[in-house]
Amino acid sequence: MPLSESRILYIDDDEGLCRLAKRHLERMGCKLTYALSGAEGIELARATPFDLVALDHIMPGMGGLETLELLMALPSPPGVIYVTGSDETGVAVAALKAGAVDYVVKTGSGDFFELLTSTLHQAAATLRLRQQKEQVEQQLRETNAQLEALLHEMNHRVANSLQMVSSLVSLQSRRAAGQEARAMLQDVRHRIQAIGRIHRQLYTGESFHAVNMRDYLEGMARDLAGTFSSENIRRSIKVMAQDASLPAATAVTLGVLVNELVSNACKYAYGREESGEVRICFDLEGEDGYHLRVEDDGVGLGENHSPQGTGLGSQIITAMARSLGAKHSFSSDGKGLQVDIYRAPSASKQTEAAAG
Repeated sequence: MPLSESRILYIDDDEGLCRLAKRHLERMGCKLTYALSGAEGIELARATPFDLVALDHIMPGMGGLETLELLMALPSPPGVIYVTGSDETGVAVAALKAGAVDYVVKTGSGDFFELLTSTLHQAAATLRLRQQKEQVEQQLRETNAQLEALLHEMNHRVANSLQMVSSLVSLQSRRAAGQEARAMLQDVRHRIQAIGRIHRQLYTGESFHAVNMRDYLEGMARDLAGTFSSENIRRSIKVMAQDASLPAATAVTLGVLVNELVSNACKYAYGREESGEVRICFDLEGEDGYHLRVEDDGVGLGENHSPQGTGLGSQIITAMARSLGAKHSFSSDGKGLQVDIYRAPSASKQTEAAAG
């Protein structure tokens, strides 16, 4: 607000100086109240909030710095202009550190009132900018809270919708005519569940934008182990992953990859009557790189290195890895299969890390 509309308090034990200051400011259209001690000034400030306070340093009883401390402790602290002598620069610095907006040097000439008025004008402008900044920041906080609530609701609804689709696919698989059709529908269901788990974690976790990969992979491992295990045949799926987070879009793609790799291992690595273990390993590489490995101790690739099943899983793995900008490789030493998905950290990130 302009200085003429500001509520101004002058605290100084020199009543004559207070009257002169009041007369000078009122000629300029300003309203000024004065107090002749720090204690009186604090009482006035508690009863009537002031926008600006000019505060003298040397006063009997409660000094300026002590009065300043009490002013700053008010629910809505005013902008304080600290008034010092010409040889009290250190005091002025202490006042600024304690919360004063500015300071002015008291002189015995009429220039003091001109300087005081100019400083009050600057302080009023500073306070106005500060208030505007606080208003903008509050609006941003409110907008951010609204966006987070909308994102929370969106993830909730997407997760529920995917769960419903997964249930419908499961029902359809039970009605499918052949074993192959039922297996294909179950594969579709697992892919939907891999994506749905991401959205569930987004709306139940602490972050709306990132997914904790260890928690996500452990949850997926439990689901897949339950699907591919029976009372007599157990598929043990172990997770060895860093407690690290990735953006949701990246986590979704990696989740689909893990689903395909683990499902293939559970179905083809071991015999129908044979229990077996599948391991999921995940580590970050720098800030934006990572290494995913899924391995088993089963039959390996075989002599022709051709995928078992329909081959759709291999196509999905290739497409998903390409979309991530990652390399993928298959290796087998005759017993067991290891599939690696590797994305190197970007050159810019490596350069920043080296520079740091």
